[in-house]
Amino acid sequence: MNLFKAKKEEEYIAEKKEDEEASIVSFSSIPDDVIVNILARISKSHYRSLCLVSKNFNSLLSSPDIYFVRSLIGNTEARFYVRLWVRTPSSGHRHRWFTLGYRQGQLTLVLVRALSSSYSPDRLNSTTVAVHSEIYQIGGSNENKPTRAVRVLDCRSHTWRSAPDMKVARKHAMSYFLDEKIYVIGGCKKTKEKMSWGEVFDLKTQTWKPLPKPPSNDNYVDGAVFGGRLYVFTINNEKYAYDPTEESWVQEAGFEGLEGITGPWCIMGSLIFAEYHRMYVGYDASNGKWLMVHGLDEVHTKRTKNSRTIQLVNHGGKLVIIWDVWHMCPREHKSIWCAVISLEERLTQSGNILLGKVERCNVVLDLVHKSYKLSSCQSVLV
Repeated sequence: MNLFKAKKEEEYIAEKKEDEEASIVSFSSIPDDVIVNILARISKSHYRSLCLVSKNFNSLLSSPDIYFVRSLIGNTEARFYVRLWVRTPSSGHRHRWFTLGYRQGQLTLVLVRALSSSYSPDRLNSTTVAVHSEIYQIGGSNENKPTRAVRVLDCRSHTWRSAPDMKVARKHAMSYFLDEKIYVIGGCKKTKEKMSWGEVFDLKTQTWKPLPKPPSNDNYVDGAVFGGRLYVFTINNEKYAYDPTEESWVQEAGFEGLEGITGPWCIMGSLIFAEYHRMYVGYDASNGKWLMVHGLDEVHTKRTKNSRTIQLVNHGGKLVIIWDVWHMCPREHKSIWCAVISLEERLTQSGNILLGKVERCNVVLDLVHKSYKLSSCQSVLV
């Protein structure tokens, strides 16, 4: 009886195993486009681990197809890039690219190691601008001479490619992205050349053309893209807006109160965020009023008298603040800090207030030489 029962159990187990094996589809038989469609819906934070599953996974996660699908289904994520001018043992100083990541609950700068050296530029005084999933590095100085060169960093594959050169060599220029066009202003000596003041790069046609100069002889000190138009500000507080459809400038009377802002600032929605008297504030361009950002006690506590705000960046709808702190001991050294803040505008009985929630706030580079310089920060979608 026991032998009969044991035999029946063995037969049952064998049949069950056959059924399970028959029901399991070999993963290798699934078409790549189906796998890509599945992987594109997973957060990129898991990609590093998924690359270890198989060679095919690693290949698919590195291909442009997965980023095309992510964009198609609207599953892109903001990634923060930092370019630092750093000291190296072999070549003195050079630029290094980092991404802002998280490690053990802390913000950290992760060196981008996989950059292709084919077009990797190492130019001082260049301007950078984020365009979808790419960063354009424009102009700069090569052996102390301005250059017309334009290089593009693909933030999906971390490779460089060349783009058409500008018509005029520039360094210390300003660049802005609006309606699939890149606007580059200044950065060259005043000449009679038609394109010396500024030029526009059309992404569709891959061509440069002149940008007309606003009707002012003042020097232009800053600019911004706001409300579908490009704004520039002169040293005497004149404001001009460029309408891409009309291809013309008009003088604006708005933005009253921005004259006192001398440090970095950024635009988030309808507000302009800046530092004012060592406090962070938001400027409402519709009514010209300033709103203090509440809830940033942790940031203010960690900023000392020897600190200086370097960058304010709109990172996927969150405010990123980067500042440095100079040290007396050891001398000629500094630390670089970073804070990521989510924001909420709330209506109260006394009016609108801005509430900030500090998600992360810590040092990302500690006790580095004073020659370390943050050249640019860009937030891109990948």
